[in-house]
Parts: sequence; structure tokens; C-alpha cells
Amino acid sequence: MNSSEVKYHRPLQCNTFLLFALSLLNYFHNILLSFSALKMDGKPLYEYARKGIPLPRPIEKRKVTVHSLNLIEWKGSNHTFRWPEKQFSDGEKKAMEKALEGVEGNPSIKDEPDCDGPEEVPTAFVLSMKVSGGTYVRSIVHDIGRAVGSSAHVVTLTRSRQSRFTLDVTDPEDKGCVAWEIFQKASEDEGHPDEDGWKDWEREVMAKLEIVDGKKTS
Repeated sequence: MNSSEVKYHRPLQCNTFLLFALSLLNYFHNILLSFSALKMDGKPLYEYARKGIPLPRPIEKRKVTVHSLNLIEWKGSNHTFRWPEKQFSDGEKKAMEKALEGVEGNPSIKDEPDCDGPEEVPTAFVLSMKVSGGTYVRSIVHDIGRAVGSSAHVVTLTRSRQSRFTLDVTDPEDKGCVAWEIFQKASEDEGHPDEDGWKDWEREVMAKLEIVDGKKTS
């Protein structure tokens, strides 16, 4: 679930961001957000938060590694992103607080701005990071914002590599991925089969398919 409700507003400065980002280049514990899809006792965490069901136990921390974290671009206010318009209703706030009872002591969900942020264009930046398996990137961004006395959330997210499958093939061992545009085009028009019975998008997928231990994987 992509939670885009406004929770709080605080200014974010580039220099404080960079200082904290450098501290992440070691092992640290990644705490999952309450609105993540990870399941606890068979139920997604976001379901506890939505319905106000108390968590049966604290959300477990994950020991992960940030191998690299680069600030690709500091956009500042030069972008088209805007503040989320939706805010928690009083009922949603109470449900969230109920879900966190017994885990965070006396949780309080507030979305009153700490500054005049909503009247301005929010600060935006672009990150590139290489992390260990199981890392919850949205939590990293959330933690960065909180650690520098501000708040932050992910607007767009692109996974550029998973093991040796990558969007940018630079090594002989790399395996290219099927471009998302192929599926978008096929969803609009699958096209006609060729003389061998294959459609263009099917050939694109088959070209990236490989067999491992007798099982088909992509």
C-alpha cells in the first residue's frame, strides 16, 4: 500500500540530509512502516492500521546493509510534485493509534503542520541506493526525514537491479529485464501472432526467460 496521507510537515535542508545519509553506510536496523504489506500472523500490517486492530507484538526490526547511498539530484522546489491532499480523518487517526497501542506506549497521530509547508512546494530529491535483501526502502526514506528533524516519503520507486537481473546491462553476467513498456503496449493491443504463432510481446518475454535447475524462471 502507498500511504499518501499527510502526517506532518517540516522543512528539509540539503546539508543535514547529506550528513545523515553518510551515517547509513553501515549495518543498521530497518523498521517496517505500519502501512507496509508485510504480514504479521497472516494479516498485512496495513490492515491492522486501517481497522484499528492492536498489533499482537512490536514490528520486528531487520538487520540490513546499505552498501551505497547516493544523492543523485537535489530538486529543491524545482519539480511538479505537490503535497498530498488527503489527510487522516479523526476516525483513521484513532484506528492508527489503537493499532499501535502496547507497541509504542501512548501513540499520537498528528498531521498539524509544524511550518507553512502546505503553502509551499515541498522539497524533493532523488536517491540511488544498493541495499541487502529484505530492506524496506520506504522505511529508509522515512527514517532519513525523521533523523534530520523533518519528514519524507517515497513518491516514485524504481528497482533497477535484482541479483543479476538489471535494467542496465553492463556486465556479461547481467541479464536484461523485459521493459515495462512492452507490457503496457500489450495491454492496449496484443497484436497478431507471427507465422510461428508468437506475438511480439511473447517473444520479448521468451527472450529473457531462462531455465534454472529444470524450472522456468524469469
